[in-house]
Amino acid sequence: MKGLTHGLKVMAVAGCLLGGTAWSAEPQPIRIGWVAWPDAEISAKLAAYAIEQQLQRPVKLVMADIGIQFKAMESGAIDFIPMVWLPTTHKGYWDKYQDKLEDLGVLYEGRIGWTIPDSIPRETLSSMADLNKPEVREKLRGTILGPEPGTGQSTLSQKAMEVYGITGYKLVSSSGAAEVTQFAREIERGRWSLLNGWNPHWMFAKWKLRYLDDPKGVFGSTEQVHVIGRPGFREAEPAVAAFLNNYKLPLPQLEALLLQAKDSSADAAVKAYYAANKPTFDAMFAPQATAAAQ
Repeated sequence: MKGLTHGLKVMAVAGCLLGGTAWSAEPQPIRIGWVAWPDAEISAKLAAYAIEQQLQRPVKLVMADIGIQFKAMESGAIDFIPMVWLPTTHKGYWDKYQDKLEDLGVLYEGRIGWTIPDSIPRETLSSMADLNKPEVREKLRGTILGPEPGTGQSTLSQKAMEVYGITGYKLVSSSGAAEVTQFAREIERGRWSLLNGWNPHWMFAKWKLRYLDDPKGVFGSTEQVHVIGRPGFREAEPAVAAFLNNYKLPLPQLEALLLQAKDSSADAAVKAYYAANKPTFDAMFAPQATAAAQ
């Protein structure tokens, strides 16, 4: 039943994107997939806005979970997604689909791991092994805030508990927004809290945080966030592919942008960032603009 439900979701995404387009004389939209993560929303919407402004191409944004996004790219229902974390977080998906898809470039670097407020004394809590100290477990109320079950982060958190022999804790799973909201609530109360966190995120621009040391490398090291495209995308859309190869978001700028989006909206933040950095985006599109003129 689970496989059937997943298949129906993929068919629904494909039908929404492809249904009825064969009779349209309008240019086909560039179809960008994204998952409901703040950084994925910004990177997808910023790419969409830049493509619309620079190439005057219609763009369609499609939100679905990461497994559906990979399947939809394989079938050609989605053109690209700017949010594949490698080599660790999305390794399972990449191992399955990499021979069928196209790596269009690295957008920014990120990191995943267990995150705490930097106000917690380092001599008391600095590494994963320290979590088994009774006084640390008590301060954290035996709670680890985590994302939805089935995500790459959730799987890694469960593995970390096994690898480090962490006991007496409950991994509380919720949406990314909900776990950060709870984390913020604990920080505002001056209480210790442990979150399955990640960069980039606005919380690193708002608070001083740090990752717990992970000497066994369960969460990997710094990861690269790749833009991955459907089969044949470079050949079919050379102008967009050239832009994506040049598309970069420096981490401090991205996290400041995420905080701005939180306080206003992603759409408003994206438009303001594009306007303030238009010469940079002009340069990202310059190579294919020259080629198009030849």
